[in-house]
Amino acid sequence: MMPRRLIETSLVRSMSKAGLFFLLAMAALGGAQAQRVAPGLATVTESAVGVSLIGYEYDEPGVMTLKARKLGIDYSGTYALTSQWPNVSQGWFVRGEVQYAVGDADYSSPVSGNLNGTENWYVEVRGQLGRDFQMQGYVLAPYVGLGFRHLYHDLRGTTSTGNVGYQRENELQTASMGFTHRIKLSGGARLSTTLEYMHLLKGIQRSKDYPGVGDVQNKQNSGYGLRMSSMWRVENWSFGPTITYWNIKDSEVVRNVFEPKNKTTEFGFKTVYHF
Repeated sequence: MMPRRLIETSLVRSMSKAGLFFLLAMAALGGAQAQRVAPGLATVTESAVGVSLIGYEYDEPGVMTLKARKLGIDYSGTYALTSQWPNVSQGWFVRGEVQYAVGDADYSSPVSGNLNGTENWYVEVRGQLGRDFQMQGYVLAPYVGLGFRHLYHDLRGTTSTGNVGYQRENELQTASMGFTHRIKLSGGARLSTTLEYMHLLKGIQRSKDYPGVGDVQNKQNSGYGLRMSSMWRVENWSFGPTITYWNIKDSEVVRNVFEPKNKTTEFGFKTVYHF
């Protein structure tokens, strides 16, 4: 097994190479950019409030599954670092986002039985830096960012087979890389499609009152996430589907307790008001 120090060094090198690739890609696109960004497609300074209906599923293969319908509320603030159209040839922008999603989850396990209506919510905070590029009739806006997600799940109670649950808190720190593609549609509308990769930098799983053990904290060192959305916008309103996927590997083992590898999938439909 590779020593932990070598793993961490390898991770740093991988992230450095990814960051260098991103900067080189933006420089290449900048060299190819010969036109100003068209009005209505450029990233502009604005705020936005969104509401989402989300189908949530968390799965530890062969161990347990959580399913929930969640309500999500989010706010984002974008600041364009250059003047508004038509003087937007540089196109740099920064963005901050915060999201809260909540909905009771039904627990199902072939090992420990079923327990419905468990409290489940998360808060996610994200920051991004990116740039617009005019690309033959559409705009491409690549970006990099950092993110933090805190998830709370209250499994206290007795399952259908008599097993006793506990409280779980999970924290993920990520570095991300993605892009938004914007095109004009008829009637003054536009379509914005975003694809993003999130790399796990650090994860912590906290279990409170774990049966027979007590409080336990486990580190999660490997995993990634993917995010996609396609939003149709007319004037100050946007509508569209969203998908978020997480794939996290086994945590370290502490006092014979560990967080198994898990996958989370969220399918949502989002409505946004821009102002």
